[in-house]
Amino acid sequence: MGPGEARALLAVLESDPLVSCPAAEKFATSGAVPGPEGRFLTLGGPERSLVFVGSSVLPLRGDAHDHRALGVAVAGLGVGPMSVHGRREQVSALWDALGACWGPHREYRDSQHLMSLRRPVDRALVLGGVRAATLVEFESVLAAAAAMYREELGSDPFAVGSGIPFRRRVARSLARGRTWIGVDDGEVFFKADVAAVSSWSAQIQGVWVRPERRGAGLGTGGIAAVCSALQARRLTPSLVVNGSNTAARATYRRVGMTDAVDYATVLL
Repeated sequence: MGPGEARALLAVLESDPLVSCPAAEKFATSGAVPGPEGRFLTLGGPERSLVFVGSSVLPLRGDAHDHRALGVAVAGLGVGPMSVHGRREQVSALWDALGACWGPHREYRDSQHLMSLRRPVDRALVLGGVRAATLVEFESVLAAAAAMYREELGSDPFAVGSGIPFRRRVARSLARGRTWIGVDDGEVFFKADVAAVSSWSAQIQGVWVRPERRGAGLGTGGIAAVCSALQARRLTPSLVVNGSNTAARATYRRVGMTDAVDYATVLL
């Protein structure tokens, strides 16, 4: 990505504000220049094709031919393998090339939806007491995050690098005020992370309710609280959900979220 292409790059990000949120957050920090937060790759300029490579790979623009070529370029960076996510058809084309270079995936979730909340949260739904957690609460949040990880991905987050990378991610989210929790008698019963924030939207992930507390509306109330806080900052809340997770989709719909983008994620 050349230095003179920053304006065109920003225009592409603004044209797809929900999907581009993680890439737009990086752009707001360091522009088009490659750095620790990630880098942008293009074939023929960002108006034609664009991929963001951060902690995962996010295709943003281009046809199938462009994404296959960019997939080869991403593999050549030597930074993978890493997960791929984005618009369903773009992920498919990009993975055609990346899969040949990186080998088989652990799971291909090709029936997801990026949901967003366009209308104001109904204040009656907001669960009182849900708030941003602090580093002082690291251990209790870590336990909740690990439980969510095991349930969602079916593996132990502490098995990789003695758990150090996972602990760092949890601590970083806490330090940035990005993890929201509900606590009862010293026990975390609700957790959600705001994974990315741009000038116009925010992506929520890692939503979890303690199993024995489910079915009581805590998920609805917790998500409503997080969305309300984001809307107060003039941000559009969004999140990705598996199409087969009917319970979660029903929860998000109760808050007012609707399907916005057909999405896919390749987990490695």
